[in-house]
Amino acid sequence: MARPPRQTMQGFTLIEVMVAFAIVALLAGASVQGLRSLRKADLRESSTQLSGAMRYLFDRASTTGKIHRLVIDMEQGMYWAEVSDDKFYIPREETEKDLRRREEKEADEDADEQKKQDRAAREKERGKGPAANSSFDLSKLEVGDFRPKRARFAAFKDLTLKPVRLKKVRVRSVYTPRVTDPLTTGRGYIYFFPLGQTEPAIITMTDQAGEAVFSLVVHPITGHVRIYNREIQPPNDNVQTDDEGNRVVPPQ
Repeated sequence: MARPPRQTMQGFTLIEVMVAFAIVALLAGASVQGLRSLRKADLRESSTQLSGAMRYLFDRASTTGKIHRLVIDMEQGMYWAEVSDDKFYIPREETEKDLRRREEKEADEDADEQKKQDRAAREKERGKGPAANSSFDLSKLEVGDFRPKRARFAAFKDLTLKPVRLKKVRVRSVYTPRVTDPLTTGRGYIYFFPLGQTEPAIITMTDQAGEAVFSLVVHPITGHVRIYNREIQPPNDNVQTDDEGNRVVPPQ
């Protein structure tokens, strides 16, 4: 009786297994590197777009003679522009807590003012109230505590600069000399004034994973925005720095 042929056992040698693992590691590394490059590309594009928006507001404030501001909402991941015809004085050295408290107070004042205007309009429609038979609102002559007029900002309706929602990136912090520490929550504001001036500012942007960081540094006189692919720290009062955030050693 003939014996069946013996089946030989085939497998991978140690060298073949090592080569396979090396190929897999190279492919994984290339994928990670490609993903990081893609994240940096998104971050660079968003930084360039934000830089152009600030430059546009700088030029717009100079040509129109009106105060403009860029509003950066770090919670919603958006930024947009606003404009005001009123005079505006920048408060100095506010903490983030003081800033939020002032914003809440101003929001309450705006809501109360809107309620008064709505009530006066309803009374005028019904033929009642001091403005019913006169083109002048006598309620404006009511005696009250003196309060300096506060600048009111309205939405910027130029189609050139629409509200922008950030995608795949986020604003991590906004620094201006008005605040003692960089803002990391809520809304940050950067103001642009007539006669070609703005306030110095540092905006830090990052990808969703927080791996890549870009910094936008705004020059207060020229309005030029320089983009760095690293984090620029706010200036320290005890350390002298140049306009780009580099430390300067004073001569002895």
